[in-house]
Amino acid sequence: MVLLPEQQHKIRGDLTITQANMSIFSEMLSELTPGLEHPEDRSMFEQLHATCRAMQTRLVELIDQVDDDKLTADLLEVNDNMNNLFLRYDRYEKNKSQSQARQGAIKKSIPQPRPVSEAPLIDFSSGVSDPPPSFTQVPNFQDDDAANLADWIGDKNIDTDGATTQEFDQFLAERAAAGDTPRKEK
Repeated sequence: MVLLPEQQHKIRGDLTITQANMSIFSEMLSELTPGLEHPEDRSMFEQLHATCRAMQTRLVELIDQVDDDKLTADLLEVNDNMNNLFLRYDRYEKNKSQSQARQGAIKKSIPQPRPVSEAPLIDFSSGVSDPPPSFTQVPNFQDDDAANLADWIGDKNIDTDGATTQEFDQFLAERAAAGDTPRKEK
């Protein structure tokens, strides 16, 4: 389509505005640290991104419609620059996600002190830490805990005179009898 001079003037004015927005967007990409932006900066950053995406859609439509070679070349150059900005934006967002993931991993990886009952006998860590617990430290059992343990074990399994239980004797006899039986050869 052949454009009238006022239409070309309007397109060139829009291109100037587009390039100004791209310049600000590029500067923000360079200056902001992923994940550490001020909320107002982040809001403006997102608005610029959306505006540039809309402008690129219009640019692509114009490229197909314009017959002026100089204007088409300018539109193509701005479109290429905008694609490069979007690549930088994608890397920025990826770095932001990785930064937030690392921050979450750091917060989660802070070691929690272990109770004495779970402490290793030998600490192989290279860092300086609390001295190992002494063997005289015993977990704090309550009388109720001991009673619950005795109930759980049950009186029938407690052998006071040191002999084995009838069930165990029967098990041993069955195992011995199974070992005496000849195996069938295949």
